[in-house]
Amino acid sequence: MAARRRRLIVVSNRAPVTYGRDAQGRTARRGGGGLVTALGPLVSRHEITWIANAMTDEDQAVAAEANGAFDETGRDGSPYRLRLVTHDPLDFDRFYNQFANPALWFLQHGLWDLVGEPRLDEAWKSYRRVNERIAVAVIEELATDVDRPVWFHDYHLYVAPPLVRAECPEARLAHFVHIPWPEPAAWGVLPDEASRAIHEGLLANDVVGFHTQRWRENFLASAEAVLDATKAGR
Repeated sequence: MAARRRRLIVVSNRAPVTYGRDAQGRTARRGGGGLVTALGPLVSRHEITWIANAMTDEDQAVAAEANGAFDETGRDGSPYRLRLVTHDPLDFDRFYNQFANPALWFLQHGLWDLVGEPRLDEAWKSYRRVNERIAVAVIEELATDVDRPVWFHDYHLYVAPPLVRAECPEARLAHFVHIPWPEPAAWGVLPDEASRAIHEGLLANDVVGFHTQRWRENFLASAEAVLDATKAGR
C-alpha cells in the first residue's frame, strides 16, 4: 500500500531552488546547503508548500511576480508550491551576515571567540523583522488550511513560531534544529532579550527536534536557566 500523501508547510532559510539569469533569460538551479539536500525528497512523497527567503535578485523578481505561493517542480519532476519572502536588503544582510551566521552558528558550535564580539543590537532587530515577515507568510498560507502542520528548520527562524502561534493557536508547529545546542552558559553572550526570545520561540512549537540526546538535554537546561522553565516531559 502506498504511503498517504500529507499536506505540509516547510519553512527554511533557503528554498529548494534559486533563480538567476543568463543570456537566454531566467535560470533555475537547486538551492544550496545540506538542509535542502536532506529535505528535497519530501516533495516527491507529500503535498508541500515550501516557504523560504528570496536569496538572489532574481528570487526577488520571481516573488514579486507571484505575489504568493506558485507552482514549482522538484528535480524528479514532483510538483510542489513555493513561496519566496522578500525583505529590506539591510535587514536581510544584518539577519544573515551579522546575527544568524556569525553569531548564532558560532555560538552554538562553541566557537564564539573566533568571531570576537560583533555589535548585535541592530542585527537582532533585523533578525526579528525577517522572522516576522516569514511568520506572516506562514499565517497567510494557514488561512487556507489551518490543519496543515508547519515544520520550521534551523537557527535562522527561532522567533517565527510564537508569531504564528499568536494568530493561529490551533496550528500544529514543529521546529528541527540542525546544529548543536550548547550548554546554558553559552547564551550569556547574547542580549538578554534575544536569548529569552530564542528560547520562547522554540517553546512555542508542539515539537522541537535535535540530532542527539545531549543537545536535547542542553536545550532543556538552557530553557530552565534562561526562562526559569520547568523540564516537563523529560
